[in-house]
Amino acid sequence: MTAEQSVLSRYASVLEAVASSPNGLILAEIMRATGLPRGTVHRLIRSLLKVGFIEQQDNRKIYVLGARLTCLLHRRLARATLVDIARPVLERLVQRFKETAFLAKLDGAVVESAAMVMPERDRHAYVQPGRALPLHAAASAKAIFAFQDVALLDRALEAKRPAFTDKTRTTRKEVLAELGRIRRDGYAACLGELDPGVVSYACPVRVAGTVIYSVGLVGIEQGFARFPVSSMVAALREAAEQLGDLLSGSPIQAPES
Repeated sequence: MTAEQSVLSRYASVLEAVASSPNGLILAEIMRATGLPRGTVHRLIRSLLKVGFIEQQDNRKIYVLGARLTCLLHRRLARATLVDIARPVLERLVQRFKETAFLAKLDGAVVESAAMVMPERDRHAYVQPGRALPLHAAASAKAIFAFQDVALLDRALEAKRPAFTDKTRTTRKEVLAELGRIRRDGYAACLGELDPGVVSYACPVRVAGTVIYSVGLVGIEQGFARFPVSSMVAALREAAEQLGDLLSGSPIQAPES
């Protein structure tokens, strides 16, 4: 083994140790798990913190997998696997509200629809799997970007923000203000901003503490008027928690060729 391979092997050992403990590990526990001396583990942790591969939990010296690494892993999650995981949760939402339920996923600086379940009736709104969802108009994209770091948000805001309807917010100031409200309230809404007469609500899905996905409901405005917003948001929050638990333990598989 070359010196470079030896160093990489040590980084891998630390990451494997941290990944094996959902609640995180302190330095001494990482030392025991890897068999490496304190000074070496301390240097490795410091480097992994700098690149975002691990993070300190609640600003304490408890180390968990970082947002950057978590996102990389979930970019490799096969769409079919993701659909299989999400379908039962989405079906329960459809059964309760008789509207389309969907899961969206962050991929780089773009949010795309990843899974969808529709009610069994003729007139309904839908979200085409693989469709890019605009940050400034789609509830699912808002629910994800509200919880991203400044660098990624700035990158996403470089894209054009067309006015899809007369209700679309297009200025940077308007978008940032709404994302702040979403962080405060914990859910996002699209009230005719993307398609006339179409309403959507979405909540962020946390995987290992990182928001990579969102779960939402979309439908015609008149249909949504049957339910209080609070009841839909409460159901979406419950679904988001269920999906977070399921996706945190999901096997990472290569996409289909």
